Amino acid sequence: MFRFASTVFVFTHLWAVLAKSVVSSRQATTDVHLAVAPNCGSLSGPPADINNGLKPLSNYSTIVAFGDSYTSGGTFNGAVLPPPVLSPPNPNAGGRITNGALWVENLATVANATLQDWAVNGSIVDHNMYPSINFAGIPDYLTQVQNYIGVRPSSVVDDTLYVIFMGMGDYELRNEIYQGPESLTTLASDIIYSILELNSNPVFAKNFLIVDNYGRGTESDAGDAYKASLFSQLYEVSNDLDYDLSFAFVDFKTLWDGVLNGSPGYEAFGYTNAGACLANDNSMTVECDDPNHTFYWIPGTPSAATHSIMAEYVQEVLTQCLV
Repeated sequence: MFRFASTVFVFTHLWAVLAKSVVSSRQATTDVHLAVAPNCGSLSGPPADINNGLKPLSNYSTIVAFGDSYTSGGTFNGAVLPPPVLSPPNPNAGGRITNGALWVENLATVANATLQDWAVNGSIVDHNMYPSINFAGIPDYLTQVQNYIGVRPSSVVDDTLYVIFMGMGDYELRNEIYQGPESLTTLASDIIYSILELNSNPVFAKNFLIVDNYGRGTESDAGDAYKASLFSQLYEVSNDLDYDLSFAFVDFKTLWDGVLNGSPGYEAFGYTNAGACLANDNSMTVECDDPNHTFYWIPGTPSAATHSIMAEYVQEVLTQCLV
């Protein structure tokens, strides 16, 4: 009896070690690195990377995040996220649509800050702009903000950084939007309105990080108009003495172009594949050979390696693109 129990214990222990090694091999530290510099500009010019008054990350003890699958850890309510660990065959690391930590988690780690993640997978800015689509209970960005305001987790105003990363889902659905793709600029105004609402009673938010990557390596007149509208309205807010806020604008276009559009190309970043490791987020049954060096985890959604350099890019914008 004792010998049988010991054998079972040893087998169970070895299986646990083996399983852990399988998971960790998929999530091992990668040597993927940044191979582009921020596109620093000015507030009065075309959209560019800028930091208009945000302090170094170490000054923020809380990061509140709104967004879509690029920023969502799967809780949707600001609660502590589960560990970013894969449990095959589930391809979502602790609820994230990627194989590890999100860019905003990496940012919070650098800042040694608590992350309150309100982002929702599949979210767009405003459901009302898509009368023909049923979003099946997926809160839009405006609802994320209202949910946060309704709960108002305790935080020190000066020590809290608010992250807003929206626009990709809306751009993808641009042909379904009310009055056509040109109405994307209305969504830019919605985002600005939400910033001013957060800046007001009862939240009094002061520090904002606005991120854009609307086309993920592609461009169009309608998409560029959306980004230009968002950027120019931020400039207008910065000149309005009624609002006491600081903000940075980060445009991941430079990073995506660098990987996908040939300058300098994906290999310069340390990737072996500019595509996706998995076909979808339903299963890991057909996984790529080198997930730690692929640009996407599933088509259009970053791998953990990419999330890591996204966070690095944000840090460089905050330190190099002061205006």
